Amino acid sequence: IRRGSRCSTAKAFLRPARHRRNLHVSLHSHVTKILIHPTDKRAYGVEFRKNGRKQVVVARREVVLSAGSINSPQILMLSGVGPGDHLAHLQIPLVKDSRVGDNLQDHVAMGGLTFLVDKPISIVQDRFKAFPMMMQYVVRERGPMTTLGGVEGLGFVNTRFGNRSWPDIQFHMAPASINSDNGVKVRKSLGLKDSLYDSVYRPIANKDAWTIMPLLLRPRSRGTIRLRNRNPFSYPLIDANYFDDPFDVRTLTEGAKIAMRISQSDVFKQFGSRVHAVPFPNCRTHRFGTDDYWECHMRT
Repeated sequence: IRRGSRCSTAKAFLRPARHRRNLHVSLHSHVTKILIHPTDKRAYGVEFRKNGRKQVVVARREVVLSAGSINSPQILMLSGVGPGDHLAHLQIPLVKDSRVGDNLQDHVAMGGLTFLVDKPISIVQDRFKAFPMMMQYVVRERGPMTTLGGVEGLGFVNTRFGNRSWPDIQFHMAPASINSDNGVKVRKSLGLKDSLYDSVYRPIANKDAWTIMPLLLRPRSRGTIRLRNRNPFSYPLIDANYFDDPFDVRTLTEGAKIAMRISQSDVFKQFGSRVHAVPFPNCRTHRFGTDDYWECHMRT
């Protein structure tokens, strides 16, 4: 957020510094490896490809690797830093035997909770026209485009399994749900099967609704990142290993129960809020709202 408005990282940080002599941004460039001295193990440069050509930049001081939780370990392993047996299998010369790619953690969330309301207070696709909505944002800085990804409320709570010193569940609250765009984009971006959307959300398409999504803050399950092959342009192998630890299931189930209690508070009742208690097709053997149902729901 900059000056109370959404903005990109480039606008917030790169644009103000674009005239600095010691800043150069290379667009359309793909890092293929970090160059590391085989003797003292110090990184001294970066190899990358731009417009089909291999190029190298050498660092005077240090190399900072900031490619995220997926691409950072991928680049390190391509550079010879990672599990020795894995790199040997791919015939990548070993620089440092390290557990790079282990200990992958993610704030897995339970989406899909939908609550219907009686008043026109939600973001509903067929109610908004693109151009007027954009002009409302540009001219008056008002309207649906002011919401950060549709999220209007955040909350942090402690479940009975958590430590009192820090919350273990975060809530994302939005004045919309999976049904709010009549299945045009949201269900595709979430990868929902037609059978699930058609049975649960299509009957309430474009109706006023809101959602609350519990999110696991301190997961115990751990996943891995591994190389698919030696090609730096190949996507890495991601094993998220969600819910491998049963404790994560129990904690997120408690988050779902707290979310249900929040939905029943007076502040939501004034809008006629009620849960859309239609179970997912593969969870119909469990009664909606039970622990077994929530586990089935979050694993779907």
